[in-house]
Amino acid sequence: MKKIVCCVMLAGASLAGAEIQSSVVDAPVVGVEPIVQVVTDRIPHETCRDERVKVVVQGGHGHSTTPPILGAIIGGTVGGALGSDSRHQPLIAGAGAALGASIGHDVSHQRSAHSYYTTEEFCQVDYELRDREEVVGYRVSYRYGDSIYHTRTAAPPGETIRVRVELQPLD
Repeated sequence: MKKIVCCVMLAGASLAGAEIQSSVVDAPVVGVEPIVQVVTDRIPHETCRDERVKVVVQGGHGHSTTPPILGAIIGGTVGGALGSDSRHQPLIAGAGAALGASIGHDVSHQRSAHSYYTTEEFCQVDYELRDREEVVGYRVSYRYGDSIYHTRTAAPPGETIRVRVELQPLD
């Protein structure tokens, strides 16, 4: 230790007429403390469940036009009979025919549709938050001369740390 101070003092004396001079020395490390940071990770978890669902299958595109036509005839006949004593009989008969056709259409589709139950898997992703500690650096204390200095390093330095010493005349 005295050897380093003597070398630095001799170097300073020989640099009296010069600008700033520097040299690198190994200073003994007197303390190392890890710098710890808490990091939160989002960990995905997929959760799946089976559900029973009803599937309704409509009949093919080749439906018979008979039910709507039959419904229109029946609806028109009923409407005509109900409006026989009215001057609006054609209107009532037409409305009955349209309603009958609509009912016939719906009935034909209900008959052609069938349903069954099946099991389907439904999945969703949930996230679990998990904290962990991570070392992000080190606070290092080292001795140079009669003083203790502190710095931060990315890795632990070992028993010594390299220090740049700058010498500059005061005058």
